[in-house]
Amino acid sequence: MVIIEVDRDFDRFDDLLGMHSWSKFLLRPTEEELDKSSKVFYCAYNSGRLVEKSGWKRVTIEEHWFNGWNKNNS
Repeated sequence: MVIIEVDRDFDRFDDLLGMHSWSKFLLRPTEEELDKSSKVFYCAYNSGRLVEKSGWKRVTIEEHWFNGWNKNNS
């Protein structure tokens, strides 16, 4: 499970929340990915500090994690 922080001015929660079938947004999903989905829920924590106090660890996304990654799944 992952908690993401979204800008307070973000106004497209309807696009973000809910179930997202991988086969609908991956360009060439593998056989294994065809039936997978991600689910995004609203989180009631209103600050990063409250999230950390509840035991969650903050991990900042690093650009180099995506080196060699291809959006076309090739």
